[in-house]
Amino acid sequence: MDNPFTIISYISPEYFCNRKEETKRLSDSLNNGKNIVLLSLRRMGKTGLIKHLFYSYRSKRNIHTFYLDIMNTHSAEDFVNELAKAVLGSFNSKSKQFFDNVLKFLSKFNPIITLDPITGIPSVEIKPHSTEHAKSSITEIFSYLEEQDKKIIIAIDEFQQIINYDENGFEAFLRSHIQHLKNVNFIFSGSQQHILTAMFSSYSRPFYQSSEFLKLERISKEDYAIFIMKKFHQTGKNISKEIVNDLLEWADLYTYYIQTMFNKLWYISGAIITQKDSDNTKRQLIDERDSIYQNLNNLLPKVQYELLRAIAKNNGISKPLSKKFRDKYDLATTSTISTALKILKVKELIYHENNTYKIYDVFMAKWLEEN
Repeated sequence: MDNPFTIISYISPEYFCNRKEETKRLSDSLNNGKNIVLLSLRRMGKTGLIKHLFYSYRSKRNIHTFYLDIMNTHSAEDFVNELAKAVLGSFNSKSKQFFDNVLKFLSKFNPIITLDPITGIPSVEIKPHSTEHAKSSITEIFSYLEEQDKKIIIAIDEFQQIINYDENGFEAFLRSHIQHLKNVNFIFSGSQQHILTAMFSSYSRPFYQSSEFLKLERISKEDYAIFIMKKFHQTGKNISKEIVNDLLEWADLYTYYIQTMFNKLWYISGAIITQKDSDNTKRQLIDERDSIYQNLNNLLPKVQYELLRAIAKNNGISKPLSKKFRDKYDLATTSTISTALKILKVKELIYHENNTYKIYDVFMAKWLEEN
């Protein structure tokens, strides 16, 4: 039987836990013709939520959805390629006539089109010869989508990446075109929350007050416990609520790490899940990553590594500059720790939530506690 705790990609609502309120918020905003900014910590489930929403639109012929992740893009040329791939790729399950129309439209850019040998899904690559050519290609694709007799929804994941592009003014360029689209709405999502928030709430920025905000929080322990126990029961396994709650707290209710943990527990256990199964799951998840975490001491300067370890052993810290905390873990001076905090945040090894600094990687935090 297939493992009900997926960790690679979204499958269907059957494998998706809750998020009813967030899904409705997204849907209501888009149906009302508004764009929305979706914020969350890394691996908290924002991509899964977008795919969950888009899945609900599958039966609606008057809506087309596009998803593109621009994390690894560095220029307008990269952006137009991701946009073209999303536009072409999303139509593989739509009507042949509509797909042919899209293909015909994209052919004007002299694209390189290939088919995945396994899935048969087409992929397209456009090679603009200049920044201006890339921008004009983006403009034409937006205009084409605007002219369709369907409502278009585009989700751009890790949207804050555009501020790092080689071209100056790309943020303003996008805003100047997006604001005139009436048939196309956007979900701008990202995990660098402070940057994304500034992009849409700072008076001097092009996207100022152009979208609504939705912050993705942790799923409640009660909702997650019900979902997990149901999945074990449906697959012929029995697990107590006490074990489930213990593991949820151990993983800090962090979506990705919960899915990974119960994926492992489901696989290694028998029909009845015992405390020993739970302990073995924790042990295996930490031990499997031991060789990776062992390198931290070599990759990070001593002060950063010691601060990271102190945060882990303290299970998070609200006042990392306090004398009490520094003395307890024999840390450096206030100014040195302050600098190290900023660097660890930039490296996305730690995050700041509810006035507390925590380590992103739950398994790393547990490993550091022991070492």
